[in-house]
Amino acid sequence: AKVTSMHWKDVKVNLVDTPGHADFGGEVERVMSMIDGVLLLVDAAEGPMAQTKFVLMKALKRGLRPIVVINKVDKDDSRIGEVETDLFDLFASLDATDEQLDFPIVYASGRNGWADLELDGLRSDMKALLDTIVDHIPPPKPDDRSEFAMSVVMLGKDDFVGRLLTGRVASG
Repeated sequence: AKVTSMHWKDVKVNLVDTPGHADFGGEVERVMSMIDGVLLLVDAAEGPMAQTKFVLMKALKRGLRPIVVINKVDKDDSRIGEVETDLFDLFASLDATDEQLDFPIVYASGRNGWADLELDGLRSDMKALLDTIVDHIPPPKPDDRSEFAMSVVMLGKDDFVGRLLTGRVASG
């Protein structure tokens, strides 16, 4: 998984990207333990894939309310209406709650650097996606304990910094 942070409208947003291949179950399990929301990225031509179902199932079981991002909507082979239907059917087949079934959809072209809440929107920047993240995903609920506690989910090494730990700070 890759992790990055950014600030958007006075909110620190931490993003964790899980791999897109089918053999990544353990990594998704670890990442799910440290997130408050999920962006479900789906190709506008391919639609939901096996790994989409796996990630969605884990997110729904944790009670998360996913944001659906349909990417590559500007491609000639996109089939947006069918993909939207497939996604709703997938959510329903995984026993999503009514609240989870009311998922926002963001239409995007990652390569061209735009996202919008309307398919025929301005297509100028990523503001719609970032606003949806800040508006839809709840802030973390900190533990009031004074001692430091962190759940480490990934270990790494950097030649300059040394050992790296990635995880979620619970308190302290």
